[in-house]
Amino acid sequence: MTGLVAAGFRGLAAVRRARAFHPTGLALRGELRAVDDDLPWPSAPTAIVARLSKGAGTPGRLPDALGLAVRIPGAGRDGEPWDLTLTTAGSGHLGRMLPRPVATWTGGAYSSLVPYRRADRLIWLGAWATADSPRLEASLEAVAAAGGLGFVLRTGREDGRWCDSAELRLSEAGGDAPAFDPVLHRPDGVDVAPEWLAGLRERAYAGSRAGRS
Repeated sequence: MTGLVAAGFRGLAAVRRARAFHPTGLALRGELRAVDDDLPWPSAPTAIVARLSKGAGTPGRLPDALGLAVRIPGAGRDGEPWDLTLTTAGSGHLGRMLPRPVATWTGGAYSSLVPYRRADRLIWLGAWATADSPRLEASLEAVAAAGGLGFVLRTGREDGRWCDSAELRLSEAGGDAPAFDPVLHRPDGVDVAPEWLAGLRERAYAGSRAGRS
């Protein structure tokens, strides 16, 4: 099964000459600041690299499952980065597991789609645009022209509650985005759950990287 997953993603990336999913995107710079310790965020405000992307690569402002990926340098195991990848979805018990096409970057919830496991607790990660962020239609050109964008990162508990965990400010577009991998790049003590799905996801990311190269 894992070999078929890797081959499928490698083939799709090769055909697209881009990521298998979220092929079109925009790299941004910004800062992350923790407001809670339910995940092992850096203790001080930290410069990050982010990418806003369209899952299916639809052109212009057409709706799509939109992506928010964040790399936090030095926050992973052995000084490696910590990568977060979120996709527009619902916020309920079932909806947070299902990608949802939307028409704006700032009108709904982003979700990790699967939870993290930390100290025998399942923790979901979500993001919502801050109240002061402008309404941006689902085009990369709109993001580039906005000049700034903010998100609140929230952790979802098994009882359905969402609690503020960190703040993310994106203010500078440009440069190249790294190859984000939330399974490979994560802190000690934080695992992607369930384990079998984490293995499939890692093969998918590896296949996509191989296809692009």
